[in-house]
Amino acid sequence: MTGIDPAKARAMIGKTVLAGMTYLDAQGNALEHRQMAGQVLRINDEEGVVLASAMDGEEVFLPPTLDHYTPAAPGDYTLRSMALTISDPDYLCTWDVHLAPGNDP
Repeated sequence: MTGIDPAKARAMIGKTVLAGMTYLDAQGNALEHRQMAGQVLRINDEEGVVLASAMDGEEVFLPPTLDHYTPAAPGDYTLRSMALTISDPDYLCTWDVHLAPGNDP
């Protein structure tokens, strides 16, 4: 793991992450908002942060910028798009995905 802090990566394994993704068109207009939650399976330079989805166990790939994952305050978090409530997650993160002209989310 060259660009990833190995100690921080090890500490995140097995932890729960809630993520929000906003997809933006080439002009910066929001096209879609997605929410996801899952347990961290592994972290590496090639795949990024890999979660097991809380909905179906499928792997979800998030960017490996670990400083962007902030500790979550205790409590219940409801993911509107999934009708799912996660209690006391470990980390929160949000990402803006800028799409090239002609691409859809």
